[in-house]
Amino acid sequence: MSRQLTFQEVFKELYDEAYDLLVERQRKYGPENIRSQGIYGVLTRLSDDKIARVKQSLQGTVVNGKIELDPILDAEATDTFEDALLDIANYALIALSLHRGVWGFPLAEDLDEDEEEGIEI
Repeated sequence: MSRQLTFQEVFKELYDEAYDLLVERQRKYGPENIRSQGIYGVLTRLSDDKIARVKQSLQGTVVNGKIELDPILDAEATDTFEDALLDIANYALIALSLHRGVWGFPLAEDLDEDEEEGIEI
């Protein structure tokens, strides 16, 4: 008999997935593209690009005055939809880090061990 998942377990998994994607993209692109855009650029990208990708993935019809969405059955469309949602979560956190002035710290693997111990947020 399997036990039921908890709210915390479900969201820990989602946060971990978003975190892994954020770190992967940071390794690939670095901090400068975000730094050069600033908070307004990040929020614009979030609203104009990422939200549009989510909307394009959704198809539905109006039934009895309510929108009923069709399931996303195509694997590529599902990947695009989920990737865009993870990007939205990460862009919100990137905007928060810009607002707090903590964007652009180095990746852990780019520091030597002595430097790594002294970092506080």
